Amino acid sequence: MALTSNNKIILPFIGIIIGWLFYLYAYFARVEPGVLTNDLMTEFSLNASEIGAIVSMLYVPYVAMQIPWGILVDKLGCKFIISLCCFLCSVGVLIFGVATEPWHLVVARIIIGLSSSAAYLSCGKVISESLPSKYSVFMGITMFVGGVGGTLGSTITAGLAKTFGWRNLTYVMATIGFIIGMLAFMFLKPESKSQIVEKGHTLEGLALLSKNPSCWLIGFYGCTSYLPLSAIAELWGTPFMQARFNVSTTEASICSAVIFICFGLGSILAAKVANIINNKNTIILFAVGLILAFLVAIYSDSIGFLTCVVLFGVGSIFAGSGTLVFDMTYKFVPSNFAGTSTGYTNMLVMMSGVIFQPLLGKLLDFFRNGKVNPDGTPLYDIVMYRSSFMCILFVIILSVIGMLFVKERKYQ
Repeated sequence: MALTSNNKIILPFIGIIIGWLFYLYAYFARVEPGVLTNDLMTEFSLNASEIGAIVSMLYVPYVAMQIPWGILVDKLGCKFIISLCCFLCSVGVLIFGVATEPWHLVVARIIIGLSSSAAYLSCGKVISESLPSKYSVFMGITMFVGGVGGTLGSTITAGLAKTFGWRNLTYVMATIGFIIGMLAFMFLKPESKSQIVEKGHTLEGLALLSKNPSCWLIGFYGCTSYLPLSAIAELWGTPFMQARFNVSTTEASICSAVIFICFGLGSILAAKVANIINNKNTIILFAVGLILAFLVAIYSDSIGFLTCVVLFGVGSIFAGSGTLVFDMTYKFVPSNFAGTSTGYTNMLVMMSGVIFQPLLGKLLDFFRNGKVNPDGTPLYDIVMYRSSFMCILFVIILSVIGMLFVKERKYQ
């Protein structure tokens, strides 16, 4: 009897942990090119617009597949989806490692985007089935796990890539992905019939969300609050810090690592605060802190490297309130549509990468106006980065205004 009781406690956490491993790995695969930006630009003769476009190609299938994966997770369960997507992600990482032409990188990013897009919503589905009463807190922890993956994909990648070569590192990571996929296949249990959405009701949850204006406004804030990760930590943060403080890639990547970790910590903190003052008020309060911290971090000339990193970290803690958008939209649908709800919201959130990674590259080249270094390579200085980053703060402010018109609810 004691064994049965222990199993009931332990088994749900096994599923959550495997989901977290997949999300951590998928996150690593997504952000790895961020610290390799200068290496890739040199090796493949690319400018900022081109590398921004290539890296952002991940987000095209990532965004497009959010709703389909969400529906499939609700219908087929997490065991099949996590196993399949983890194997596919490993293949994408491997192709990235053996790439010899820019279009090889594009193919790799598309495959990684296609497969990694199921990671976060799969975690949401597992949590909704295992610990529904702790949904917002555990989704915050999930985001922290992603932050760990982002950290591994930034600071550790920079050091290991310098020592062993970035291609060798991707081969190892591809192997690790296959191992996680095997763990998911062996240890995740199939969903019971009561946990799977019945045929004929597949699009019901999507209809409830898409017809509600509040869900779109909530998703817009989720999109902009994610910009510290998708636009800065994942791609442009490291070269920004190099241009501003003239530090090495390894040193500059510390900023990206801090953003990832602090965003995850902020996600947990925001969930705790929201239990006291509700999701909407927490988001508005945290957004003010995000805007102020990033204004100083980006535009103040009186701060040093460490102060700038700290300010980016503080701003990212406040940005963690963006995780609350998943709990807000989840409450607009029945619980068996958890995958659809997470997929719908994550689709809107991840538009940040689709739009702003290439947009910032275009803006950098616009402000560069043809300037080059003595060796003929494109010149990107701090003034160009600051001018480009203005659009980030503008859309965050716009999304906060939108949140003022949102009404929270609980599905009846």
